Amino acid sequence: MEPKGKVILVTGASSGIGLATARALAREGAHVVIAARSLDALEAEAERLRRGGDTALAVAMDVTSDASVAAAVEGIVRRFGRIDVVVNNAGNAGRLTFWAAADPAATRQMFDVHVFGMERVTRAVLPHMLEQGGGTVVNIASTLAWVPMPMAAAYSAAKAAVLSFSESLRAELADRGVEVMLFAPPHTRTPSEMPLRGPRIHSPEWVAEELVRSLRRGRACFLAGASNRALLVMRRIAPGVASRIMRDIGLRAGARA
Repeated sequence: MEPKGKVILVTGASSGIGLATARALAREGAHVVIAARSLDALEAEAERLRRGGDTALAVAMDVTSDASVAAAVEGIVRRFGRIDVVVNNAGNAGRLTFWAAADPAATRQMFDVHVFGMERVTRAVLPHMLEQGGGTVVNIASTLAWVPMPMAAAYSAAKAAVLSFSESLRAELADRGVEVMLFAPPHTRTPSEMPLRGPRIHSPEWVAEELVRSLRRGRACFLAGASNRALLVMRRIAPGVASRIMRDIGLRAGARA
């Protein structure tokens, strides 16, 4: 799918991967809608994009609120008449800690944003996509959906739920013109990044370009970065080794945090 001319909603677009993705899509000629809870920062970014000749709209959206999501989506449809793509990016990595020591509210909040937030936005845009005869839902996954990491139990479980939901919904919509894609970024330098140590920490801009590339390819599941793909290969051929690798990474990162 070529982004040019498409109306693309990006949630969690006030910073990090979301903001970089919106900018990358705008450069490709998409009509970008940037959504997050804080409208002031979004308005400034939308104005910057418009000054550069791009089409951009800022909308306030709290993905944990049914009413906020519904109002935002209806406003987008009134403005553009359609939504071609939604990138469900809203979320954060949370705080690394032993699950037993974590505040139960933190686990619920993690699911409310990553899982139920993604579900709320998808539920709101899907009727419009079906009515217009097509669309694409992009859900942001993580390597931890396949290879969970200690000290990040809630995040790993939430991303595993996103993975299962996306694969189920893809099968349900296969004959109805709506594609469901999974995009898993590698370790990325963002305000909420996990304190992991690895051979490379990618920039949000690099990840955004990979996401645009995944849209063009139309891949059902796209894992960006060699380390992502290598770990999943290891998970298939030597699951015990992959689990030990993630155990060591998680416990060391948790000690640093």
